[in-house]
Amino acid sequence: MKNVSEIINQGNKNAELPAWLNMRHAWSASDAKRDEGLAYPDNVIQIKNLDYKKEPDHQKWCEAVELLASQRTMGEKTSEKYSRIFYYNEPDDASNLDSERYASNSLFDIYYPAELDAQTSYPVIVSVHGGGWFYGDKELYSYYCCHLASKGFAVVNFNYRLAPQNKYPAAIEDVAYLIRYIHENAGVLHLDMEKFYMLGDSAGAQLTANYCIIAGNAAYRNKLDFFTYDRLPKAVCLNCGAYEMDKREDNISDWYMKNEDGSYAVSEEQRKLFLSQLEYLTKDFPPAYLMYSVNDDLRFQTIYLDERMEKLGIRHVIRSFGEKHPDSGHVFHINLKNPEGVQCNEEECAWFRQYE
Repeated sequence: MKNVSEIINQGNKNAELPAWLNMRHAWSASDAKRDEGLAYPDNVIQIKNLDYKKEPDHQKWCEAVELLASQRTMGEKTSEKYSRIFYYNEPDDASNLDSERYASNSLFDIYYPAELDAQTSYPVIVSVHGGGWFYGDKELYSYYCCHLASKGFAVVNFNYRLAPQNKYPAAIEDVAYLIRYIHENAGVLHLDMEKFYMLGDSAGAQLTANYCIIAGNAAYRNKLDFFTYDRLPKAVCLNCGAYEMDKREDNISDWYMKNEDGSYAVSEEQRKLFLSQLEYLTKDFPPAYLMYSVNDDLRFQTIYLDERMEKLGIRHVIRSFGEKHPDSGHVFHINLKNPEGVQCNEEECAWFRQYE
């Protein structure tokens, strides 16, 4: 799909379902087709289904690392296939689009280079998934995030609370909770938080930018009435994002901001702080790689953000894709079959490495 308008229109195909639920199913079918036939890279291991709102079980974590290491050693000796996936908690219905748990859980995965051992800490990328604040989860982004991990990073791939079941500020709170968790447990998780980076796409780019604005501006942070955290990444990548929230007037933003009766889910003061978030952008914002597709009707949002950053003296680059490739539309970089997407991902990993 080329642009956001085409994607949103898929929500009108089945009047028997609420538009948001129909869109979840339609988008999920499209994303499954995108990833059909992909395989996880051999040089990545996955530790799945941790929970960033529960105290970590350090003993269980150490057992997971030891088990994966022993399986790798045995596999290398025998040339037999071995498991590269460890379930910290068993799978449940968190990825069932029709379940209540899909919209309200705090599970996350970490993907590592396959040589993970107890003596090494890895540079870490936190990936914030897109999906209009009402759709998407870590399973949807697992191939993409494992692709990034294959480049030598630990990659944190997490779920956050979704609309319409959860209103603003649930999603941005969960970003802060996740980052606090990995910061406080970086040692046992083998994460080098001195080499901590973030990226996001679409709604995930908005959440990434919003988190960094909050973390980097104490005056703004102190006006907010929800949980925040002040650990800034060394650099960020913002892909095909929506940043001017005061310019959005559609069902998706209503699901995120409004109750069923049409009233706003937060006070007028908090709503205005949310809508005006770009006014609180400062030069302390991390170095940013901004990306958009010329085939995406959200492209002007990135161009506007580029102008704001230029005026403030924020170190950044802006890249456009898709001029000769009409298939490179909204969040095309998640599609690992798209050569431009792979190129974009390589550039973003190189952007992070500049700040190691």
